[in-house]
Amino acid sequence: MGFYMRAYNSEEKYDISRFMDYKEGVYDVIDSPFINRLRQLPTVQYYYVNNGYREIDLISQQVYGTPFLAYVIQFYNGDFREVFPEDAVLKLFSLENLNELYYELYAKSNIG
Repeated sequence: MGFYMRAYNSEEKYDISRFMDYKEGVYDVIDSPFINRLRQLPTVQYYYVNNGYREIDLISQQVYGTPFLAYVIQFYNGDFREVFPEDAVLKLFSLENLNELYYELYAKSNIG
């Protein structure tokens, strides 16, 4: 089942493009209320890369049970690498806080 908003359809619940303006063929990430507020979420734990490198989608799967939060982790950390080397440390948010942020912005938008 997809998430339907306006004429927009996405399989990903946290598709942040819903909260971005689409200008001149690109999404405006800099002025995204989701990205700006995401960075303000409290850090609830840290992820330490051990025993070699780790791909971001595998980190997302291990921590949150889905690979689809990989880009959210990247935005939260301000680090857009696809693969993190050994000894890298990532900040992690709680799903509860992410859900609160998502639904608050969704309710304030005129999407739906």
